[in-house]
This record gives sequence, structure tokens and C-alpha cells, in this order.
Amino acid sequence: MKKIAYAFLILVSLLSSAFSQPKESIYVIPVKGIIDLGLSSFIKRSILEAKENKAKAIILEIDTFGGRVDAAVEITDALGKVKPIPTVAFIDGQAWSAGALIALACGKIIMSPGSSIGSAEPRVMGTANKDELSDEKTVSAIRAKFKSLAQSNNYPVNLALSMVDKDIEVKQVKIKDEIKILTAYEIEELKAQYKDQEIQVIKTINPKGKLLNLTANDAKEFGLTEAVLDNRQALVNYLKLDGKDVVETRITWSEGLVRFLTHPILSPLLLSLGFLGILFELQVPGWGLSGTLGAVFLALFFWGHYLVGLAHWTEILIFFLGITLLFLELFVIPGFGIAGISGIIFILTGVFLALIKHPLEIPKIQLAGAFNSIGFAVILTAAAAILLLKFLPKSPLWKNIILTSEEKKEEGFRSAVSLDKYIGKSGKAITVLRPAGKADIEGEILDVTSLGDFIDKDTPVRVLSVRGAELAVEEVKNA
Repeated sequence: MKKIAYAFLILVSLLSSAFSQPKESIYVIPVKGIIDLGLSSFIKRSILEAKENKAKAIILEIDTFGGRVDAAVEITDALGKVKPIPTVAFIDGQAWSAGALIALACGKIIMSPGSSIGSAEPRVMGTANKDELSDEKTVSAIRAKFKSLAQSNNYPVNLALSMVDKDIEVKQVKIKDEIKILTAYEIEELKAQYKDQEIQVIKTINPKGKLLNLTANDAKEFGLTEAVLDNRQALVNYLKLDGKDVVETRITWSEGLVRFLTHPILSPLLLSLGFLGILFELQVPGWGLSGTLGAVFLALFFWGHYLVGLAHWTEILIFFLGITLLFLELFVIPGFGIAGISGIIFILTGVFLALIKHPLEIPKIQLAGAFNSIGFAVILTAAAAILLLKFLPKSPLWKNIILTSEEKKEEGFRSAVSLDKYIGKSGKAITVLRPAGKADIEGEILDVTSLGDFIDKDTPVRVLSVRGAELAVEEVKNA
């Protein structure tokens, strides 16, 4: 009897689970910090999860100064595919530049007191660290995107346009009994259809020569946002979504790591550390810690950019082909010629392609960003290399890396072949000394090491002393 009762309870539980409706949920997705491709991947994953779970609403909590336009466009495209699920942008801070674009992609815009939206003109970092306007092609494309999103979500189009283009002057106008937001050009056109007294300019919302940036209260006055609310709970109450489960999406550790590795400051730093590691490794015999660390830094750079869809296997292969050609030039092929130059070109090409999204269609804003990253890495590497080559040979660290002790006869040391006879003799380097290598001293091929200086092949050298099984040499100037 107990078994029958137990089976009956299990059956009731299964039927109850089968016919009960899952609790409806609201998805809250944070859009904070720099808009980059790592953040874009996280937001797209969160939007897809909300769609699969049939969320009652998706709320994007926005607080950003902007970032990559291509990342913002990816987010807006993902938001356009979740209908009929309502989307709400809750601006709790700033929604500038790319953040404004994301807000306009949502069906509703709600702002908190003290927040703002606007300032979306695409800029690139030009010469002498000056902010320069992006090319007209990019501005036009972004302007069209802002217009399209404003039209599809019934926001004042002219407000959206004046966020992107500072040449658009926007005014609030009363035409008969109707209040409209028009550009100065549109007002001039309407003057031919109405009498002067029928067109009344209430205020200039944004003068020509400035980008529009609206406070929460201004945005509500001009119809961009329908409410100004203090916090998320007030927003949930306003949307009449009380009682629904709130699912707060979080960036996973792997997504956070990718965002960290592709950060616009860390990314060129990884390149610089990678280049420095390889460069330092060329200064010492064999392969050691510096070369390994350099390879790790370069691998982290490409791995991060690979995961966000910037770098592909093509770019990685191009880069490592360049490294291979450079090593062949330095260690196998005498002199420095086609292989070395080709290697440098391949290395820079691989890095450049790993920094841009669409190699065949490169907007100026992406092109400038890629050049800035490479330029920063090259300058930092060159500066650090000069300092290392100048001061490192004199440091205790260098003495620990390079054998500098001498086995003197006075101390009882004897060698099978005495090298003392070469002290003061001259010859020439038959390999590049970085600082170790080989030299021809009076017809004998001997292992030598410089005093830390880089000495090119075929350069005249003079023996200074004996260091273990090697001769210490210096370059003969004006030989």
C-alpha cells in the first residue's frame, strides 16, 4: 500500500511539473565601461539567452563613454532580432557615443536623475595626440544608423542626428498649435508654406557647431525618454513587471579575460613586451626566459584578438612567418637583406590585420586605431631597447646572465689550449655578436663575446681579455 501511495505522489509531482508554467523573468544586462568586441560578445550571449528563455523584457543598464563603433553595431543588430520581447535602455550615468547608439536600438529609453545621452560624433586619434574628426564616409554611415534606429523606435530623428553631426542645428518650434523638433534647414523650407506668425521658435535645442548632449530632464522634455526614474526597482514598477524574476547576467571570467587582453591600452603593451622579450633573447646565447616570456605575451595578444573575432588563423600564420624569416636572416642567412625586411613586413602586417575587423573595408576610425596601437608598441619597444642596450651590460643582472669571470693562471687555472696569446690581437667578427658569436683572430675561428654591444658581421675587433673559454672583444673604431 505504501508503494502505491509513493508512486501516486511521484506521478502527481511529474504531472504538476509538466503542466506548471515556468516563472516569467526579466533579463538585466550591464553595458558599462568601454564598448569593445569583448563586451559585444557578452551582450550578444546574454540577449540570446533571454530570447531562448522567452524573457518578458530585456533591460540594458547603460553607463559608458563609448568605444568601438563596430562593437556597438553588433549589439544593436542583436537587439533588433529579439522582437517581440520589449527592450529597455536604462541610462544610469552616461550613454555617450557608442552608448547612445545602443540606447536608441532599444524600444524604450528611461534615464536616472543626473544621467545624460549624446556626443556621438566618431573621432580618431590623429597626429600629436590630437582628436580628429573621422572621415565623412564613416560619419555618414553612423549618421544613417542613428537615423534608422530613431525612426524604427519612434524617437525624435533630428535629436539623434544632431548627436552625430555638429553641423545640424536643432530647434523646438511651434507651428500653429503643434510643437515639433526641426532643423534650421527644415524651418527655412516651411517658411514658404506658412505665415511668419504661424511659425514660432520656442528654443534652440542645439546650436550649429556643437554635438547634442541631453540631460535626463531635457531628454524627457523633448520626447527622447518617457520617464526619469531613480533606480531599477522604480523602473520595474513603472514597466509593470513586478513579481517577475530578475536575472542579472554577468561577464564570465573568460569573457573578462578577453576584454582585459584586448583593452586598447593593454593590447599594444602586450605587443611591446613580446617584441622586447624576443629582442632581449637575441642578445644572449641559446633560448631562455626572456624569449619564452616574449612568446607568451605575443600569444596572449593574438589569442585575445582571435576570441573576439579580430584575428584569424591567417593573421597568426602571417605573423609567425615573419618571425621565422627574421630568425633565418639573423642566424642562418649572412648579412641582412630580403628575408629580414620581408620578415619585418610580415610581422607588422599580421599585427595590423589582427587589430581591424574588416580588412577589405577599413573605415578611417579603425585604421587610425590600428596604426596607433602599432605605433605605440614600436615606439615603446624602441625606447626600451635603447635603454636596455645602454644600461643593461653594466648591471648586476647582465653579469649573472653572461659569464664574465676569468680563470687566471695566477690563481692556478690551466687550459688545454691557452687563449692568453690572443690578448691584444685583432681580427674580424664572422657572425653577428649579440653579444656572443665567433670571430677570426689571426686565422683561428674562436668563440668570442662583446662587452654587451651589438657588433655586426665582418666588423674589425680587438681581443681585450680571456673570459673562461671565450675571448672578450671590442669593436675597432675607424679601422
